[in-house]
Amino acid sequence: MQKSIKDREELISELGRAFLKTAALRIGDFKTSTGAKTPYYIDLRRVASFPNLFSIVIECLESELNKISKKSPPDAICGIPITGLLFGSIIARERSLPLVYSPTDSEHKIIGVVAPGANFLVTDDVSETGLSIVSAAKAVRSNGGVVSIALTLLDRSEGAIRILKENGISLHCFATAHEVALKLKENLALSEEEAEMVENHVI
Repeated sequence: MQKSIKDREELISELGRAFLKTAALRIGDFKTSTGAKTPYYIDLRRVASFPNLFSIVIECLESELNKISKKSPPDAICGIPITGLLFGSIIARERSLPLVYSPTDSEHKIIGVVAPGANFLVTDDVSETGLSIVSAAKAVRSNGGVVSIALTLLDRSEGAIRILKENGISLHCFATAHEVALKLKENLALSEEEAEMVENHVI
């Protein structure tokens, strides 16, 4: 039996509901990786513990990668530890692509084999400032690879698109945190006040 193809709106709706059910999305007082205050927290390190959520996440990433591949199919994947590497490993296996990763504690170092001139797709879970993606891209480039595209599940609208563009990288994300919050509000899964806390938060 052929698997039905879900549209983007349906996937965003499923993703949001799964986030709430598994507490991958929480509303409250938190801090981002840069120390800035934020009214919501997205923890995708929990994804692998929930098979249904994991499947939805990979389906979302694959749908976005299908768009990328029509114009610039990657030759290999560079995953950012921990969760970006987890997602990247699934994509690499499904598409029979080589996989490497860049340790976060060692600039310019790559674990794995970089074929000279290979076009790498950098994968991460959530894009915030984009600096972790830039660091991984520099590591791939310093080892002979090419990086012009990055893929994340969600973008927090905190400057990643601009920073990456300045470094010659186009960011592709399946959805923004604002879009997920809006869909949850439409589905009455978040109150209007809670949704607005996410939608209106821009750094």
